[in-house]
Amino acid sequence: MYKCSAKSSLVLDQMRARCQADTQTNNKWTGKSGNYMYIMGRENADGKATGVVHKIAEDSSHKLCGSFKIMSDGMITRFTGLSKQDQTNMMRSADAEYSTKYSETAPAEDTAPEKVAV
Repeated sequence: MYKCSAKSSLVLDQMRARCQADTQTNNKWTGKSGNYMYIMGRENADGKATGVVHKIAEDSSHKLCGSFKIMSDGMITRFTGLSKQDQTNMMRSADAEYSTKYSETAPAEDTAPEKVAV
């Protein structure tokens, strides 16, 4: 499993859902100018999710056409083959999901009973 921050992981979940809807796979989707697939890159210590994007040709071959970067705060800075509107919708959905999952206040720490010197 690829390790990244919770917010960037939720954005990737949105991308996987888009791929499932378009092609019933986890990494291929239909864009405005053809079919694309993304391949995850190395894990980043700062929580970013990065990788490359390939465009799939009519003969099912594919060629590198760009890359993607999802920052640790869930902001998509680039995603070749994905429209800005789709990027915005994915970030918005992931942010809403993050708010519902993680925004609950953390439980208060149990404090030790006060000790009074007599």
